[in-house]
Amino acid sequence: MEIELKLLIEPAHAQALLDHPLLKKHAVAAPTRHQMDTTYFDTPDLYFSRHRAALRVRHADNAWVQTLKDGNQVQGGLHSRNEWETEVDAGAPDLAALREAVGQDSAWFERLADTRLQEAIAPVFSNRIDRTAWLLDFGEGRQAELVLDQGELRRGEQREAISEIELEVKSGDAAPLFDFALALLDDIPLRLGNASKSARGYAMMHPAPPPLVKAAPVELADAMTVEQALQAIAGNCIAQMQGNEAGVMRGGDPEHVHQMRVGLRRLRSLLKMFEELAPLPAGLDQELRWLGGELGAARDWEVLAGDTLSDLMHEQNDALLPPLQQAAQAQADGNRARAAQAVGSARHARLLLNLIAWLHGARWQHEASPEQRKTLSAPVGRFARRVLKQGERRMKRRARNLVHADAPARHRLRIAAKRMRYATEFLSSLYPQRQVRPFVRALTALQDSLGGLNDAAVAQGLLRDLAQRQPSQALAAGFACGLLQAREPDALRRLCKRWKSLRQVPQPG
Repeated sequence: MEIELKLLIEPAHAQALLDHPLLKKHAVAAPTRHQMDTTYFDTPDLYFSRHRAALRVRHADNAWVQTLKDGNQVQGGLHSRNEWETEVDAGAPDLAALREAVGQDSAWFERLADTRLQEAIAPVFSNRIDRTAWLLDFGEGRQAELVLDQGELRRGEQREAISEIELEVKSGDAAPLFDFALALLDDIPLRLGNASKSARGYAMMHPAPPPLVKAAPVELADAMTVEQALQAIAGNCIAQMQGNEAGVMRGGDPEHVHQMRVGLRRLRSLLKMFEELAPLPAGLDQELRWLGGELGAARDWEVLAGDTLSDLMHEQNDALLPPLQQAAQAQADGNRARAAQAVGSARHARLLLNLIAWLHGARWQHEASPEQRKTLSAPVGRFARRVLKQGERRMKRRARNLVHADAPARHRLRIAAKRMRYATEFLSSLYPQRQVRPFVRALTALQDSLGGLNDAAVAQGLLRDLAQRQPSQALAAGFACGLLQAREPDALRRLCKRWKSLRQVPQPG
């Protein structure tokens, strides 16, 4: 099993890495340098790619080596995958030899037995890389390999630059990788890399906008401890955040901002669930708030321009509204560009590295009491039941006198409902789905009503702000606020109805 941390570095900063004192401190010997030519192979219907694998032959140091990598997973920033290698006589794969290497315990043992596969494979893309590699020693039996790869991916006339750092565990745990990367980040701008070279190569074959990554189901096992559940769910949330980074930085589809913000909100809701057992360091909490602010500013203006004002224009054919929408959209575009800068910044990279290091190393254990450690090491089931019961009580408390609740009170209920929904979804695999689905549907409907009311309240605040900065839009902004206020009584009736419906649905657990 290969476990590594991938970092992206601008070519202009490569020399700063070569000269960095951390290498002199931890390197066991002088670096080795290789020029490597690698060709990736697949069938016309992309058999290996469809099975989440990559097959390559690499030429370096007058030798040919074939490699099969299988099941690349990115969990909390760490890439892990199975890897098998054998030498070959020339620049083409030998699947029979590779089959012996994978062994009978792997599904590839049977797959590679198909002789038609050998006949069908052909080159699909390649790369040429200059690699500089160091073996690092962190003491206590912990070693890692650091490689700097610089070169390019090639497919026909297509070219794409490669400039990245890989930190791979050779012995011990992965904790030193994060500390080393954070120390480098003090002096060199870096970003976490989410895509392998093979994934980037396949993307060259089928160019497409960055994928939109929504929340994936969380799979927990009854035998998991509370601590393992925290790490698994957090990894799921971070994967959603990282999966939308490329789309946010490209700045084309505002939905990437929304989904990255959802991932961040899910993560912060999770951390709130566990705050008594694993309190987040204050500095990390502050940085998560910073990121939430950058994404939220972009999203709020996008909702105003793209949803709220568009709906009003459908209802009211008034000449005041289109210029107002254009002004709001200009603000949304500017905020989206600012969010792109934030996500591509060294500050964001440091936030993620610190967060992943804290999670991966279970660093809350340093401050945990014996009672907290006991709870963290217990099976997750009892903790899950307590979380859901607490969430139910919190919602009931905040929904008292809902008919007469003002905007701040509804906002508090919205936060409680959001936390309850996320908690239920995080823990849903521990319960029968016939219990979970009706409850989540009813809770989602309640959240939609609360969210609509909140969007209207946020919109009115943004419209007042816009009117102050652009007095020419003051009349239109006031008109739009009046339309939104006129909607409120119907929205409140729907909210009360949905709260009543939710109360009639049994809660899981």
